[in-house]
Amino acid sequence: MNVAAKLAAFITKRNCEPFKWGKNDCCLLVADWVLFATGNDVAADFRGKYRTERGAFKQLFKRGLNDIQSVFKERLNPAIALSYARRGDIALVEFKGEYVGGIVTVNAVVCVGENGLVTLPMDAVKAVYPLEPRNV
Repeated sequence: MNVAAKLAAFITKRNCEPFKWGKNDCCLLVADWVLFATGNDVAADFRGKYRTERGAFKQLFKRGLNDIQSVFKERLNPAIALSYARRGDIALVEFKGEYVGGIVTVNAVVCVGENGLVTLPMDAVKAVYPLEPRNV
C-alpha cells in the first residue's frame, strides 16, 4: 500500500476520534501515523504513561524534552523546507495559539481537534518533518 492509500485509511479510522490525553493527542496522532506507515514506533516509551496534559509534560521533562518541537526534532527525520512537504509528512502546526502535531495531506494538514480531526491550511505549518528520510 502506498503512502497516499495508507494515509487515507488512517484518516478514515481516526477522523471522528475525539482528543484525549495519552490516547489521541497531537503527539500520539503523529506517532500512531508513523507507526502505521513505517512500522517504527517513535513513542514506544511514552505510550500508556500519561492521561493528562500535566502527565504528558512530566513524561517529556523526564526525557530532557520541553515541548512538541523538541520531541519532533529528537524523534523524527530532520526538518525540510515547507515547499518540499509531501502527503504523509509530519507537520508542526500553530493551532489555537499553540504548537501541535499534524499530518500533511493535499495542500492542507490534519490535526486532532476536540471532536475529531480538523483540517488546517498549509500556512498554519511552521515546520515539516518527512515521514521517510530524504535529501532535499
